[in-house]
Amino acid sequence: MPSTIARIAVLCFVVLTAGCFGAPSPGSPAPEEAATTAPPPTGTVEFRDGPKDPPDRPATLNESSVREFVFEYQYRSVYNGLWQGEHTEMTLGCRVDNVTERSWGYDAVVTCTGSSTTDPPAGSTATEGPIFDYFTQSYRYSVSADALARESVENRDSVS
Repeated sequence: MPSTIARIAVLCFVVLTAGCFGAPSPGSPAPEEAATTAPPPTGTVEFRDGPKDPPDRPATLNESSVREFVFEYQYRSVYNGLWQGEHTEMTLGCRVDNVTERSWGYDAVVTCTGSSTTDPPAGSTATEGPIFDYFTQSYRYSVSADALARESVENRDSVS
């Protein structure tokens, strides 16, 4: 009889905790499907002021044009954030980790790593500046025909 009670207890536990441990409920899309069926992006992404202008949006969206666009957008924006003036010495590297086609456009993940400092030439009246670090950061850009969205994602490996 103790084994029957144990079986009933386990069965009750399983029934009562069904769905509590991260398993999707019946009929819910898998995470990959949810990303594919997500609504199209809306709005735009803030671009930092500085010496570089944002790139032009591609006239035609395809994997190649989106890859180039999001790379330039993130690179130029980070560059502007690190720029301290005419004597800025900068190290900045970016890469596109992936581009995924969606029903409304494309998602692309971009990762950048960089730093800058101001190092005026000898005899200059400019003062040496602090070091600014742009620790490795990754973002997912969602690009549709008329919108651009950006969200932080888990950071990838640094850009060498």
